[in-house]
Amino acid sequence: MRLSPARLCLFTLFLAPAAMAADSTPDIEIYIARHGKTMLNASDQVQGWSDAVLTPQGQRQAISLGRGLAKHGIHFTAAYSCDSGRALQTARLVLAHNGQARLPVRTDWRFREFNFGSYETAANQTLWQAVAAQQQMSLAQWLQQVTPKAFADTVAALDKTRQKTGSDTWPAEDYAAIQRRLRSGMDELISQTRQSGGGKVLLVSHGLSINALLDLLLPGQAVATVKLGNASITHLRLQHGQYQLLEVNDLRYVADGQLPAGASLPADSIAPPTAAE
Repeated sequence: MRLSPARLCLFTLFLAPAAMAADSTPDIEIYIARHGKTMLNASDQVQGWSDAVLTPQGQRQAISLGRGLAKHGIHFTAAYSCDSGRALQTARLVLAHNGQARLPVRTDWRFREFNFGSYETAANQTLWQAVAAQQQMSLAQWLQQVTPKAFADTVAALDKTRQKTGSDTWPAEDYAAIQRRLRSGMDELISQTRQSGGGKVLLVSHGLSINALLDLLLPGQAVATVKLGNASITHLRLQHGQYQLLEVNDLRYVADGQLPAGASLPADSIAPPTAAE
């Protein structure tokens, strides 16, 4: 979804002209992609720090995204990915089909999805029902007003009652912990990109984490929780020290780069490492 100029103003804070004139930092555009569809997406299971490979459809989504970005003339000066296999596989396929197979992908655990602790790989319905009940809502009511913060904090509280002594699982994260790691990861991404002269950056992450990033980078603004499609793009610009949200859940690149009907997956769809990794 592209934002109109009128809506864009709602997501932008403007500095005074003198301050803007004094700011010589390079502009940065961040194209945040959600990973392609995975085996756990297909079976409707909870997928946070647990991982699964892309399905054939998920591979097609990532390839189509790369082709669509190329059609729009969008190429990257740097590429980042969460270290989860599904995100890294998506990043490699996007770059391979955007004509940038030799651009290295920098992996960073801080861009992982929320960690759901003992609920990992459970049926999504099981987790959602538990959270809705904890908040004394019906599932339908909860789904209409869920926010990343309320979701993460409720799961973290529920997980504490489910963790068994000696259990070898990571406990679920609360929202403050998630935002700390996302902020740290984004600060480093921005610092490295500025040192390289700015430009367009690809970041492959996850649905809830992307929503949490918007909440983090656009504080106090009307950014509603959005269910992000697989291989969708959320596009941010950092200019004069302020973030602007240009697109959210944008699937036009996938549509514009779609593989022909009946076409076989390319041989590189298993996404081997990029040349410089």
